[in-house]
Amino acid sequence: MVASSEKAHLREILLEKLLALTKEEAKRRSQNVQKTLSNIQEYKQAKTIMVYYPLKGEVDILEMIRKELGSKRFCFPLINMQENQIVPFEITDLEKDFSRGPFGIKQPDPEKTKKLDIKEIDLVIVPALAYDRQKNRLGRGGGFYDRFLKTIKSPAKKVGVAFQFQILENLPIHLPFDEKVDIVASEDFLI
Repeated sequence: MVASSEKAHLREILLEKLLALTKEEAKRRSQNVQKTLSNIQEYKQAKTIMVYYPLKGEVDILEMIRKELGSKRFCFPLINMQENQIVPFEITDLEKDFSRGPFGIKQPDPEKTKKLDIKEIDLVIVPALAYDRQKNRLGRGGGFYDRFLKTIKSPAKKVGVAFQFQILENLPIHLPFDEKVDIVASEDFLI
């Protein structure tokens, strides 16, 4: 259980750092991550992309999505609490297609959006509290993304996004539960 207590401690520290970011700093840092992300070949080639609605302090890529909406298809996760899983729903309007879901997270309104088959997804952009240099991910502890990422099959790619202070040398991991990503995009570098 050492890894579990290490993870809990890391989550506390990282959440504190994320929540301490000013709106201006989070916006500036997010714009830098967007630049890095938009230059990745896998992003340029992707036609259908799974993204997320950012929580306070998380990398915000909504501006990038807004610009690309229409030329690329975007889906967002809907949390199905009964099944304990994420279900992708395609959106067409960043303002009107959402409602409040579990944990207060904005998620697609199933009345206004359509469920997407995961086989249609070319790229998944994944939020996290931290990544390490081996592309391991530390989420918020619910396991929703780990379970979802296990269902994503090649050639679809998984891209983590993070601010520089969220990139650590090593993370405590629990195999086989924790899922890696293929690429991590930060403010001015890729792993």
